[in-house]
Amino acid sequence: MMIADLLAAFAFALLIVWIFSVVFKTKGPWNNFLWFFVVAALFAWVGGVWMAPFGPRWYGIGWLPILLMGFIAVLMMTAATTRLPRGVVKHKTRAAESETKAALGVVFWLLIIGLILLGTTHYWNIRNN
Repeated sequence: MMIADLLAAFAFALLIVWIFSVVFKTKGPWNNFLWFFVVAALFAWVGGVWMAPFGPRWYGIGWLPILLMGFIAVLMMTAATTRLPRGVVKHKTRAAESETKAALGVVFWLLIIGLILLGTTHYWNIRNN
C-alpha cells in the first residue's frame, strides 16, 4: 500500500508542479524544478495518507486527498516564491547568496526528513494497531 500511495503522490505532484511551472513560470522557492517536485510529492503523500480517505478509490488508493494536498502544497510554495517583474535584474552579493543557500539547505533537509518520518509513521501506526 505504501508503494501505491507513493506512486500516486509522485504522479499527481508531477502533473501539478508541471502545470504550475508552465502557467506561473516558477520553479518553486528553490528555483529548481526537481526540488519543487520532490517537496510537493512528499507533502501530497504525507497529507494524503494522514487524511481520512474520501471520494472514489482507485486500486484501493484514496487519491482525492493526495491530489488535494499536492495542490495545496504547490499553491503555497508558488505563493512563497519571489518573482521579479520582467526586465528587472536581481543583484546579490556572493556572501549574502551563500548565507541564504546554507540556511535554506538546513531547513530544506529538515523538511524532507520530517516529511519522510511523518509518512512512514502512518504505516507504522497501521501495522501496530
